[in-house]
Amino acid sequence: MRYTGLLLALVATGAVANDRVLIDPVEFMVSWPDLVGRDVVISKGRIAAASDTFMILQLPGGNVTLMPPWKDRDDLRPLFQNCTSVLTDDRCDVAAEGTVGKLAVGTGPQLKGVDFYKPAGN
Repeated sequence: MRYTGLLLALVATGAVANDRVLIDPVEFMVSWPDLVGRDVVISKGRIAAASDTFMILQLPGGNVTLMPPWKDRDDLRPLFQNCTSVLTDDRCDVAAEGTVGKLAVGTGPQLKGVDFYKPAGN
């Protein structure tokens, strides 16, 4: 996982770079329906239920389902070692980048084509 201090500094400004929306977790949960089809970077969330088929990104206000393909499979190693249960700790805190979509079943958000980053301060 790459450190993204500069990236996360841009998040605070709500900047858009290279057609990616840099967004904090609460703002994502409020505005995700308007972001469907867009590439976003969510500044911080906690991974749970990590597997090769899907993961959950826990955010204030709800959960985001993360779907493959995984951009950097090396990022999966620490997630599979520490984040496979429903209750996880700060070793599972990440920033996540991917394309926003809507779950086929239900009404929640998903990210597809996900890349993981270590959030600032961890």
